[in-house]
Order: sequence, then C-alpha cells, then structure tokens
Amino acid sequence: MFSKTIFKQTLKQNWKLWAIFTALSAVMVAVIIAVFDPRMIQSMMDMFADMPGLGDMIGERMSGELSLLGMLGNSFYSMQGLILPLVFVIMTANSLIASQVDRGSMAYILSTPIKRVKVVSTQALYMVTSVLCMFLVVTLVGLSSVQLFHNGLWGEAFTPDVIAAAEVLALSKEEVSGDLSLILNDEEALRAGAKARGLEEDVYTAYLNLKLMEETGEVPPMGANMMNADNPLMAAMQGKVIDGLSAAAEELGMDVADLSTNMGKLKDHPTAIAAAAEASGLPETIFTTIINQQLAAKELNYDHGIDFNIIGFVNMNLGVFLLMFATAGISFLFSCIFNLTKNSLALGAGIPIASLILQIMSQASKELENLKFLSLNTLFDPAAIAKGGTFWPQFAAMAALGAALYLIGIKVFKEKDLPL
Repeated sequence: MFSKTIFKQTLKQNWKLWAIFTALSAVMVAVIIAVFDPRMIQSMMDMFADMPGLGDMIGERMSGELSLLGMLGNSFYSMQGLILPLVFVIMTANSLIASQVDRGSMAYILSTPIKRVKVVSTQALYMVTSVLCMFLVVTLVGLSSVQLFHNGLWGEAFTPDVIAAAEVLALSKEEVSGDLSLILNDEEALRAGAKARGLEEDVYTAYLNLKLMEETGEVPPMGANMMNADNPLMAAMQGKVIDGLSAAAEELGMDVADLSTNMGKLKDHPTAIAAAAEASGLPETIFTTIINQQLAAKELNYDHGIDFNIIGFVNMNLGVFLLMFATAGISFLFSCIFNLTKNSLALGAGIPIASLILQIMSQASKELENLKFLSLNTLFDPAAIAKGGTFWPQFAAMAALGAALYLIGIKVFKEKDLPL
C-alpha cells in the first residue's frame, strides 16, 4: 500500500512549497512570541473598551490574552496559523491527484506495474506526513522562541525591577527574586524597582506586598489587601465606596462600572478623588489605597502573563494539526473524485475556505453565532485549550473525520474510470 519511489518523487516535486509555508508559519509564531508584552495587550483592551459594540467583541476575543498561550490562541492560532496551512493543504491535495490526472502524468504513473491503490495511498501518506512535519517544526520553533525571549521553558526570567534592585543592593538577581522583602526594606532599592517597572512608589509597594502574599502565603502589611472582598474593613465600607465611585464617575463623565474596573484613571484627577471622598464620607487615603491595590493587582497579572504552559502549547499545535488533517481530507477527497483541476478546487478549496469564513463571521456578531455549527473550524477552539477546557472529544472527531475522508478518497480513486 506504499511506494517508496512515488513518495520520493512527490517529495521532490513539493518540498519547496512545503518549505515556504512552513517557514512563514514558523517565523510568524516566533515574531508574535518575541514581541509579547502583557502591558501592551492590556493597553489595547483598555483602548477598545470605550468603543461601543467593538469594545464588547474585542473584549470577548481577547479574554485570557494576558497569558502568552492565551494570546497565541486568540491571534496566531485563530488566523495566521490557520490560513497559511490551509492554503498549503489546498494546493498540495489538488496537485497530488486531480492535477496529475488533468495533465496526463497520472496515465504515465499507472502504466507502470505499480497498482492504482498503492499510488493513491502513497499520495495520501505524503499529504498527512507533510502537514504533520509542518506543525512539528512550528511547535519546535515556538518552544525555542519562548525560551529565547522569555525563559519560559527552563531557567528563571527576572522582571526589570528585580534586576534594578539587585544592582542597588549589590546582590544576585536570584537572591532578590527569592526574597522581595529585601526591596521593601531598602528605600533606594524600592525607588530603583519602581522606576524600572514604571510605577509610582506607593503602587510598587502594594505590588511587592501582593507578590509576597502570593509566594509565601503570609499576610502583607496593613492596607495592601484592601480590595479583597473577604477583608472585614472592605465589607463594612463597601456601600460608602460605591457612593464615592459614583460621584467620581460623574466628575469624570464616565460609567461607574468602567471606573470600578479601571480606577487607575482616578490617579491623575485629584478633583475626582475629592468628590469620591466627599460623597462617601471616607478619607481620600482610602480611595488612594484602593487605586494602588488595583494597579498592583494588574502588575501581578502581567507577571503571570509570561508564565508558559508547555503542555497547552503542544495541545494547541496538535489541535490545529488535526483540523488541517480533516481539512486536507476534504481537499484530497475531491482531488480523487474529479479529473479536472477546476472541479477539484471548486469544492476541495471552496468548502474549507467557506468553513473558515463562517467561523470568523460567527465570532464577529452574536446574531451570527449559530453559523459556527456549519463550520468544521468550530471543532478547534484555541481559547478552550489555553484555559484548560474540554477539547479531547473535538480532537477525536477531527481525527475520525479526516481518516474517513482519506479512506473514501482512496476507494473512489481506486474504482473510478480515468481518462487514460
């Protein structure tokens, strides 16, 4: 069921096409990983949040993108990582069977002692192998890029504040990173760390306290945990705080819900803080502490953003491979059915492209959400993989569908009449 000679010939004819699309995919994933910055992503989310309609759509799409894996899932593996392999699959599947029948070269191949079923089986094997090797390369390049740019696989990545503070304290970065209280207890190191991180010193102090609490489980100094809903003081003041935020939102001309999730905007508006204090009857220091706490929590989320889930990344590449495996099965089937390239591409390219378009449309509007049930691409959900959701049943479905399509294509080509 396999011809080594035909496989070598097919490889020789198609390796340049494979190399081009594989290199493009690998370079794109490497560049996206290299430029990843949780702060930049948060800034984009804040910018789009003020745009009606678009803000909601972008917010849903970018949910979870503060992590490197989440960002890859919602960008590369939702667009570039699908389009490039899709074009390769369509072009290759057509060239393996239909194009050769159309040109007449298949007649020459079948005039040899090699049986027809062995020819088509070998071409199917090349199709699957080429797609598999493409994603193996992308996976390896991605993992290498994560290590190169973010120390995400082994070793330790140090934040700019730890590097700056270590220099002031004349200690190693490992020592300072292992005991952040060293920064808290040294005013000069605290100033250097805050400057390196681009924060005000009070916000940076709150960040260090949150970081210590996360790492050691110890209770941080008084006031660092003001935003915790379990804090008795916060619970008692909750109503007054809401009154204060409502007054501040009115002063700023914005919605109170938006202000409550982005209270950093109060930092540059003393009049708004004063309005909040007056309406609530609470000291301005209370609101300042809450603002610092929220900004510190964001900084902590930025640190989490560079944590990398290796298994999740491998699963994401496995998922997109299985999607392309099933998609290639569609293109290969129609390549086996039709004798003319134009007919093979009409359905072998038309159906996969339509599937991608339907998936994109379903994400653009809630009114079009049901279109996802008409798309094969719905079975690949990078967001679910990034968040540790359920995806193995979808993987199994794509694998079964792809295998069935290849087997049907082989059977059709074996039994059909050819213009020899």
